Amino acid sequence: MLGRGVDERLRQVGPASGLAALAPLFARGDAAFANLECAVAGPDAHYRGAPKAFLFRASPGTLQALASVGVDLVSLANNHALDAGVEGLRQTLDALAATGLTPVGAGADAAAAWTPAILERGGTRLGMVAACDHQPDFAAGPERPGIAFLDRDDRLSEAHLLRVVARLASQVDHVVVGLHWQPNWVRRVTADTRALARSLVAAGARVVWGHSPHHLQGVELIGRSAVLYGTGSLIDDYALEPSFRNDRQLLYELELAAGEVRSVRAHPIELRYARTVPAAGEARAWIVERFAAACEALGGCIEDEGDGLRARRGPAGGP
Repeated sequence: MLGRGVDERLRQVGPASGLAALAPLFARGDAAFANLECAVAGPDAHYRGAPKAFLFRASPGTLQALASVGVDLVSLANNHALDAGVEGLRQTLDALAATGLTPVGAGADAAAAWTPAILERGGTRLGMVAACDHQPDFAAGPERPGIAFLDRDDRLSEAHLLRVVARLASQVDHVVVGLHWQPNWVRRVTADTRALARSLVAAGARVVWGHSPHHLQGVELIGRSAVLYGTGSLIDDYALEPSFRNDRQLLYELELAAGEVRSVRAHPIELRYARTVPAAGEARAWIVERFAAACEALGGCIEDEGDGLRARRGPAGGP
């Protein structure tokens, strides 16, 4: 989330400062994805929808915080993409193009919002489709700009997502499904969320990348695929929720090989005000304990490798 206090701070000290301490971690990857939880628009764009508790808007220059560490693609399928209205969404898309960032999950109409993004790295094709299961008034329509909205109460909506995934799987080597799902501060991954994850894997998803709850959740390895149920936050100015410690998060690193996710590693990070750094000491220990419990609740475990936490199948100490 690059708006509000983050925007103000980064305009003062330079956008690259926000994630500079994580640059060595980002450099390990061939491609990097992030969920952009704000509109990027000028003062001429206005929100005119139903009242909302929070409206997030960033100035275009703050996108350099992402570009400076090599982020390639951003999901806009979330409940803040239209926080500056339809004109703000248009400006967001223009700002992303000017910064060299590829958007997915929102567009000028439903067809554009549901169109996957495809990246090629070293001869490997990665495809992403993104959707959001809340903020239905932001949904794109046949002639209405907006987000790819997934109605969890409508089987036809889920079936549409599964068809998009299956079609994309026939065109690329690996499909990533970005989902802004689940309520904020949800304590456990629900059975229906896990069931949808399994359906997505069956349809061809190599990675299901979940975000929205604001805190870290566990990883589930299903067949040759991986489900990251809740990847928390990367940079923001949010108030601290003491029981969830949303200032203590993870940066995820996945290794994809022919037809499979070879490994899922997570790097503990600490979110300070408009600046994120690698976690150390007590903060890192807390993250390790919380992540281990979250993965255990999903039937897995983690291994602390020193420079990262590796998600594994089965209970700790098991085969």
